[in-house]
Amino acid sequence: MTEIPLIIKKELEGKSGIYGFFCKTTGKLYIGSSVQLSERFNRHVKGARSNVKLQNAINKYNIHDFIFIVFEYCEPEDLILREQIYIDSLNPEFNILQVAGSLLGYKHSADSIAKISKARIGKTHTPVTKALMSVAKGTAIYVYDSNGTLVNTFSSGRKAAEHFDCSYPTILKYSINGLVFKGQWVLSTSLISKQS
Repeated sequence: MTEIPLIIKKELEGKSGIYGFFCKTTGKLYIGSSVQLSERFNRHVKGARSNVKLQNAINKYNIHDFIFIVFEYCEPEDLILREQIYIDSLNPEFNILQVAGSLLGYKHSADSIAKISKARIGKTHTPVTKALMSVAKGTAIYVYDSNGTLVNTFSSGRKAAEHFDCSYPTILKYSINGLVFKGQWVLSTSLISKQS
């Protein structure tokens, strides 16, 4: 195991929460939850009891092409409800099932749905999570030049992808990681005020 996975494993020891793997090359996302985040991370890295789609992508692109995200730490009893919120909001492409808890065909009861709705209120998210959620929901994409001047605005990531003749996951990737797009543009999901 390389140094970074060891650091991640140590940081996650004894913690439960919602996590994700974001592929920088494809812009695709996997979302999961675990009562032992360090053990679950290790299983994904080693390919033991991992999601098949995610594992195939890790084998193809290498683990270093992935960003590991802890969306939030939470109590074990809240994991399934919180995971479902992220799955519903972000529509992760690597997830085989779109229902948290790995129960094929499972439907939430009315009580569970009410708890999910209540859990959504007043919850704060990390900047990466907010960016993922914004782009997934069709929030505007702002395009800046190398001087930080706003040069274009698109109503959604899909509209930006059409304009730049690229894939939607590419727009998602550049909106999140802040890298220079096509050698000259910076994409963002929020307006950036210019420093004078």
